[in-house]
Amino acid sequence: MPSTDLSLRQVEAFCSLMRWRSVTRAAQALGISQPAVSRLLADFETKIGLALFERRQGRLLPTAEAHALHDEVERAFSGFERVVQAAAQIRAQRRGVLRVAASADLCADFLPRVAAAFASEHEGVDLELLTGDAAEVAERVATQRCDLGFVTRAVAHPGARLECLGEWPLRCILPRGHRLSRKRVIHAEDCAGERFISFAAASEARIGIDRLFAECGVSRELGVEVVLAQSVVAMVEAGMGVALVDALTAQHATARVSVKRFMPTLPGALHVVRSAQRPATVLGDAFVRHAAAAVARLR
Repeated sequence: MPSTDLSLRQVEAFCSLMRWRSVTRAAQALGISQPAVSRLLADFETKIGLALFERRQGRLLPTAEAHALHDEVERAFSGFERVVQAAAQIRAQRRGVLRVAASADLCADFLPRVAAAFASEHEGVDLELLTGDAAEVAERVATQRCDLGFVTRAVAHPGARLECLGEWPLRCILPRGHRLSRKRVIHAEDCAGERFISFAAASEARIGIDRLFAECGVSRELGVEVVLAQSVVAMVEAGMGVALVDALTAQHATARVSVKRFMPTLPGALHVVRSAQRPATVLGDAFVRHAAAAVARLR
């Protein structure tokens, strides 16, 4: 009874002989001896239960069954070669899908720039960028709907682990030509009585900023609240007031508003969110390296 216990080397010997029609040339192509090719072919015929070659005057001539089988093997090998090629592309980080979730502020400017740097080195990799608040980002990563997450506020989730990529002080942004724009450093006291663009009342950034001014005994004129840092920049640019924003936002707003150091220092941070159950991927690690490099440039 024919056996299905075939080896890849036997199939390679069969294909090589079908191509070269010579045991000598088939052996050279495979880098083995002629007797080794003959043994592989004999074992191959025995295991599949077909006579594949007729032996005439010291030559092996393929039978009709050999030609029919060779067509099937070629089709199968083309699929195998695609698997090998795909594996090589994955090793070279040029194939695959990377799903990243992040808070809306990070998706507005910072992460698209990181994604562009990542894509320039990983052609062929599909990248998905999804937005949500910190809790949603952690949930997507923990449930493995996303490979990575990025947040500016530390959030606890049993299925996720956080790693701080870097910290930096918040910056003060002013409309161009503002009375404070000539100062190198803006102090909390300088903002007394100023119209101030604030984040939403329940946000982590708003709580920290309000606490700082309260501790300094400084009253501001509050009246405008927004959710996104990019909206804060747009309103400051329009002359509606001054604001404090994270360094990520400030770095990319310098062409639109005046960016100044602020005292006392109020730190911000960027955290990468990973799954607590799933090991890190090569593509994920590469993306994180680009993000960390971008943060390092801010410092």
